[in-house]
Amino acid sequence: MRISVVGAVFVLALAVCFELAWPPFFEFPPEREFRGERWYQPYAGYRGGGLLGNFHAHADAWGGLTFGELSRAELYALYKARGYDVIGISDYMSIAPAQPGDPLHLSAYEHGYTIGRRHQTVIGADHVDWFDYPLGGSVRSKQDVIDELRPAATLLVLNHPTKADSYDIEDFAQLTGYDALEVATKYGVWDDFWDAALSAGRPVWGMAADDGHAQTSGDSHVGIGSVVIHTKERTPEAILRALREGRFHSNATRQNETPLPLLRCEIEDGELVVRVGRRADVIRFFSAHGIMRREEWGREEARYRLAPDDPYVRVEVVAQGAVLYLNPVIRWDGVALPRPQARMLPVPTWTARGVAVLALLVLARFSAKWVRAGRERARSRGRVPASPGGPSRGSD
Repeated sequence: MRISVVGAVFVLALAVCFELAWPPFFEFPPEREFRGERWYQPYAGYRGGGLLGNFHAHADAWGGLTFGELSRAELYALYKARGYDVIGISDYMSIAPAQPGDPLHLSAYEHGYTIGRRHQTVIGADHVDWFDYPLGGSVRSKQDVIDELRPAATLLVLNHPTKADSYDIEDFAQLTGYDALEVATKYGVWDDFWDAALSAGRPVWGMAADDGHAQTSGDSHVGIGSVVIHTKERTPEAILRALREGRFHSNATRQNETPLPLLRCEIEDGELVVRVGRRADVIRFFSAHGIMRREEWGREEARYRLAPDDPYVRVEVVAQGAVLYLNPVIRWDGVALPRPQARMLPVPTWTARGVAVLALLVLARFSAKWVRAGRERARSRGRVPASPGGPSRGSD
């Protein structure tokens, strides 16, 4: 009995030490608004068109545990029949191989098996990274997972931030090293989380996705969220380059509304000009901290004069229930967008890990003494053998 108790306690202690002491301590870059005399314009010169894509959909994998209704081949064929050019099958911790005849295949998988469902879409990796913190909800563990995934990921997306309370909005003023954030899926809309990251000076893009599991039932998960990638070059390399540079826009059509075509979004004579393919219900311009700067109702084109205190401006367009999310124009120096990076602090990190190891050693020593004491007490009462195979005390 004592051995069983010690084993359970030691496993629990290992889990607690791993979750609390192993995540590094970080110095997070301070919040700093984008600065510069010039504007980074991801859509400059764009006049419509592009490649339709989705990077978050689940096939039948892991013996049905992921609740996908279709095989990978069937899921690919379904998206192909609906006119998608780039089809990302992102099964949990599993990379789907390229389907026959798919010249635009990009590897993708959904990383994470935490209780809190802190998941990430890893695009462009050649292997699955199994490292994670099953319980860890601290910003330290979240940053450590991002840093673990970053080297192999060509594009790293943080998924559904409020699903199972996986992220706090305050996290996005600190986290670094990822490329995009899901802003709309069947699980919700997170433009406020996006603004939190942008307002802190993190240049991340907004991505809509299906996050689909049910593809054939009445409540279909296909066509809820998609991206239009602004490239005329039909190669995986060109697609990844456009995604990293923010040259894509997102459609959210939760009730299968017709997506809204984007025709133009660029700066002209100090004004951000947005034009769409049909009359919109409303076109809204947002800046720092999600403050709405301007809205225009019932028009196909809207303009907003950029203010000196605007660090960025992003646009949302609503038309008959469909929502168009545009990546922001961002102040910059004309050379490179800022890339803030959290820095691991070695001293507190290894101090905490060392203390955890010492605590485990003390626990192991105490546990061994406790088990021995129990055995001695049992022997004195004639309940356990004195030696392996030997007679018990008090036996006939």
